[in-house]
Amino acid sequence: AIKKFPLKNIIISIINALTAIPPVCAGLLCYIIISRTGPFGWMGILYTPIAMMVAQFIIITPIMMTLIIRNIQEEYSLFEEELKSYGAKLNDTIKLLLINKHKIYFTISIIGFGRAVSEYGAAVIVGGSIDHLTRNITATIALETSKGNIYLALQLGVVLIAISFVISFINQINNKN
Repeated sequence: AIKKFPLKNIIISIINALTAIPPVCAGLLCYIIISRTGPFGWMGILYTPIAMMVAQFIIITPIMMTLIIRNIQEEYSLFEEELKSYGAKLNDTIKLLLINKHKIYFTISIIGFGRAVSEYGAAVIVGGSIDHLTRNITATIALETSKGNIYLALQLGVVLIAISFVISFINQINNKN
């Protein structure tokens, strides 16, 4: 965000473009990478919770990186001259930007969590929705709805919404302090 280097704008553009990656495409990419014939097939993590976490990582990382990069670029431009006049080194500048803006990074984490928890496609592709192993709440809501068990699906939806509200309230309290 603050260092100039060749291809920086292209790399940032690619990261920005990846923010809109459809979850099923992220799941497909993850599947190709971790399937038995993929480069990480030797790990044997397909249809495990680890595979689901890798897929979620592929989905939320570009979103969080884009928000962090933009935030740092904006903040750095405001304080660049002052920091240079004090003789601040790159490490000092990075520490300052990270420590002083910790609340925004917590908020960005909440955004990443919201994207991950609302995602269904990638988790099913690489996790397989195996009962008591890789079936997450969103997969269970979809399954129970398709079976006509709306009451259980609603209950799970309320739990998911409650978790999201609790985390959002914690973020709000953190931002007030």
